[in-house]
Amino acid sequence: MKINTILFPTDFSQGANLALKEAIYFAKQAKAHLEVLHVYHRPVNGERFKSLKDKEKDVELEFEALKKNHPALSEISYSFKKELGISVDRIIEIVNEGNIDMLIMVTKGARGFGELWGSKTASIIQKVDVPVIVIPNKASLHNIKTIGLAYDYSRKGPTRTLNSLVNTSELLKANLAIITVNLKERFIDAERQQVKEQMIDELHDIPYSFSYSYHDDVEEGLMTYCNQHNIGLLCIVPHTYNFIAELFHESLTQKMVFHSTIPLLVIR
Repeated sequence: MKINTILFPTDFSQGANLALKEAIYFAKQAKAHLEVLHVYHRPVNGERFKSLKDKEKDVELEFEALKKNHPALSEISYSFKKELGISVDRIIEIVNEGNIDMLIMVTKGARGFGELWGSKTASIIQKVDVPVIVIPNKASLHNIKTIGLAYDYSRKGPTRTLNSLVNTSELLKANLAIITVNLKERFIDAERQQVKEQMIDELHDIPYSFSYSYHDDVEEGLMTYCNQHNIGLLCIVPHTYNFIAELFHESLTQKMVFHSTIPLLVIR
């Protein structure tokens, strides 16, 4: 899957500015156009802006500051775009218009899948049909040697899903580690073995390895493995891991142990 256009929403916060550096890097590797988006709302009582026009001028000044503080923008094709509306709704609409191939977003370091899915980022992930890279605060996409894929062979992902993963691995020149938690290799039944073999056929020339580990908590087990084996990006495909698929529907009050600064690649 060729990535032609990447959307990067920003609120001009420090975290978003750090993540923009990573989005620029990825866009350069992909030879893609980077669209930097800011969604703003009408001024309300108590804000320093007296009119919508004043607010729009401020957004333009913020864009100029980004251009000045990120000289690497000159090395790629990019554009700035401002939109009036509700941020979550407008981002989803723009992506689903069909001209965006990937979404890169920042999160403030959610402390659990449950908390991540309850955030604005999660609301967007669940309603867009393109791969999403989620960058925790201060995380990096530079120098990634290995991408981890959480996979239990319970179901096969669509071909386009694995194509997205293969494409990302090629762009970052990274190996692929397929991680299975709480399922030993010798207990893989015939159906799961078939799914595994079909997946191998679609990995093409990407160097890959299979790993099996055990942990009382699957989520914490994944993060432990990633931290111990220098996984730079963890790929999550909700439809191919029962645990993750169920997580999309769990209560937001449930706390998960997820102390990690590892970026996530979510492919629905």
